[in-house]
Amino acid sequence: MLLGASLALSACATIQREPFGELQQAEATIPGMPQARFWADAPGAARLMAPAFAAANGERSMLALSGGSDNGAYGAGLLNGWTRSGTRPEFAIVTGVSTGALIAPFAFLGPDQDSTLERLFTTISGKTIYKNRFPIVIPFSPSIASTKPLAKMIGVVMTDALIDRIGREHARGRRLFVGTANLDAQRMVIWNMGAISASAAPGRYALFRQILLASSAIPAFFPPVMIQAEAGGRTISEMHVDGGTTAQVLTLPDAAIVADRVPNTAKPLHIYMVVNNKLNGEFKLVKPRTVPIASQAISLNMRRSMAGAVNLSYLYAKSHGVDFNLSFIDKDYPASDHDLFDTAFMRGLFQHGLKLGETGTFWAKQPPDQDE
Repeated sequence: MLLGASLALSACATIQREPFGELQQAEATIPGMPQARFWADAPGAARLMAPAFAAANGERSMLALSGGSDNGAYGAGLLNGWTRSGTRPEFAIVTGVSTGALIAPFAFLGPDQDSTLERLFTTISGKTIYKNRFPIVIPFSPSIASTKPLAKMIGVVMTDALIDRIGREHARGRRLFVGTANLDAQRMVIWNMGAISASAAPGRYALFRQILLASSAIPAFFPPVMIQAEAGGRTISEMHVDGGTTAQVLTLPDAAIVADRVPNTAKPLHIYMVVNNKLNGEFKLVKPRTVPIASQAISLNMRRSMAGAVNLSYLYAKSHGVDFNLSFIDKDYPASDHDLFDTAFMRGLFQHGLKLGETGTFWAKQPPDQDE
């Protein structure tokens, strides 16, 4: 028995890295990819997110995909239905956080990737995403579960050829951004996925997939992703986790939203926010036990954070003449107790999003009232 325990502990995933300081983190860059990323709270973040692309009529559309774990099936279905409605534009900017980060590259590439999104969110299961560790090794591991299955899946669906396509779209002026949380710096990082794809750096493919994995890495439940950067001539290992830790959805950096400047364009701007979650109030009688109380409290915190981001984006759009469009899972959609990434649950939610998308009437022009 002791031998088995020793073997289990020796096999547990540990993270080894050399210490580094705040100044080194501040100057750290990705080798060969100087435009790969920037801090979300940097003064010039909005400028760095600006696309050079516009549709034939001069208009620009931005798609922002939120986190939501297996609720991402809603956004995947919505995009499929939106294509069928014939009203889906070619986006100048696509952003994704957490499960939205997994959807974002396929949404960015266009309707020919709809079948991939459908397959991802209607055929996978928990086993496709993670593998629970043995309880005895969890205290000595960086997470409860391993995401080797998810990393493998990302490697299969996010091919070199697709990453190269994203690089070519970047050259056209279109922009794809994914958010992660840098735990050491306690700041959100915005990754310019198109710039990474368009670079000639030999590690661009691996980094692209690492970022998608990192943006989906729920802290403690999934392991952080260690991303190698360079500072002062030495390599440092940064710890990145789920982008939803810092922001549930990414439209524009907060500094840009609260600024007084009006967008420099005479043509309409359109913001489409897809929230892979419920926004308005949902009554649920909580059992007076530790886990249900903690779970409901965390859920409430995340929902209020999401609602705050949506409301801020709406106020920005309203004051700057931007066309605001919001889609989310309505509170009347039946709730169900299910295992994480349950296939049947995701298929049902995908079909719900698909039907809404096909109608072309799934956009709200303002956030919901809590009592709606």
